[in-house]
Amino acid sequence: MSAIPDPIQLELFINRFRAVVEEMGTLLQRTAFSVNVKERFDFSCGLLNGRGELVVNAPHIPVHLGGLGVCGRAVAEELPLEDGDVALTNHPAFGGSHLPDISLIAPVFYAGKRIGFVINRAHHAELGGKRPGSMPPDARNLAEEGVVVPPMYLVLKGKAQWTKIRKHLLSGPFPTRSINENLADINAALASLMAGKRALQNLCTQFGPETVSYYMEALYHHAAARIAQRFTDLGQGSRSATEFLDDGHRICVRIGLIVDEGRPLLEVDFAGTSAVHPANFNATLFRSHSALMYVLRLLLDEPLPLNEGLLRDVKL
Repeated sequence: MSAIPDPIQLELFINRFRAVVEEMGTLLQRTAFSVNVKERFDFSCGLLNGRGELVVNAPHIPVHLGGLGVCGRAVAEELPLEDGDVALTNHPAFGGSHLPDISLIAPVFYAGKRIGFVINRAHHAELGGKRPGSMPPDARNLAEEGVVVPPMYLVLKGKAQWTKIRKHLLSGPFPTRSINENLADINAALASLMAGKRALQNLCTQFGPETVSYYMEALYHHAAARIAQRFTDLGQGSRSATEFLDDGHRICVRIGLIVDEGRPLLEVDFAGTSAVHPANFNATLFRSHSALMYVLRLLLDEPLPLNEGLLRDVKL
């Protein structure tokens, strides 16, 4: 960035951005049908910058939050998202977790220019699969876990695609058993996105889109600088660990920290970990991404939101 941001204004914008996603979360929790959302708070909301990187989160599920940017970018690469569009997916290859977690993402435009994205993820109590609840421990493929939703439009050019969504959720070898509840929860998630979209546009109206984008970028660089300083304080070195599941499957990690001319690089390598587990103990790159970002946030021990700047100097 060409200019050093005013630290007071940066802190104010951090809290303004947080207010956007907290409003999204409150609306989703209050309007959803699923007990997982209403009472267990098994959902997450995030704000992404124009590149699809996580800017701020509401204090929801950590293993969701760190990967919302991964999901947002994967969906945006698969589907062209224009003003008035909303996409949804639960596919692990596009940043999803387990299939009951459905993610919605919408671009936010102001004066014809994309400012960022709003995204949420919520756990549906039932989404098909070979057993009710969509979390069978003996599943051997995705279809046995539930209905697989690749990135698809929920809203296209301002028009909701409810008929297509219903048809998809009722398709496949193990369709959902609770279609009306699913659609109600998706509608709640959609309302949450629209609230976040309006809130971010209101910030653009109040402060100008250039200022809003500037402080999104400033927060990214601030988070990156703070964790880089923490890495430098720790100094160079490497550590490794190996653990085993009860059935003998191996989890290996090697963490190495190099500081070169004041610029640190943290490398996290899971080479040596066992291949795909036959049961439901597997994690996508998204899960590892989420866990790593959360650990770095704890390592920093400062009141910063989860922000993808934390991963600028990290190789996973």
